[in-house]
Amino acid sequence: MWRDGPRHSANPIRDVFDAAAHGYNLRLTCRGCKRVVVLHSAGVWNLFQRKRWRDLMSDLAKHFRCRGCSRKGPDIALVHEEPTSTELPMPWESEWKRELRRRR
Repeated sequence: MWRDGPRHSANPIRDVFDAAAHGYNLRLTCRGCKRVVVLHSAGVWNLFQRKRWRDLMSDLAKHFRCRGCSRKGPDIALVHEEPTSTELPMPWESEWKRELRRRR
């Protein structure tokens, strides 16, 4: 389940792109074994775009599974921590800028 992080903007963070644009990363904590991983939110956004999944914060947990115990549905928090995993490829700069222009 997704928990609201600190709010530093008049606009709420509704999806992964918003989180990345505001400089947040995603900390996933397994509910079973308590394993923690921090993912770069732009990498998560890129993955969701490629898979054509909805990237709403409320829909994130169902797409992640713990590598330690295979449990689905981690707790997700917005953080300003450095990513601990670099498995997800970052979006191309042109793709990122195109999305920024589209959302203005």
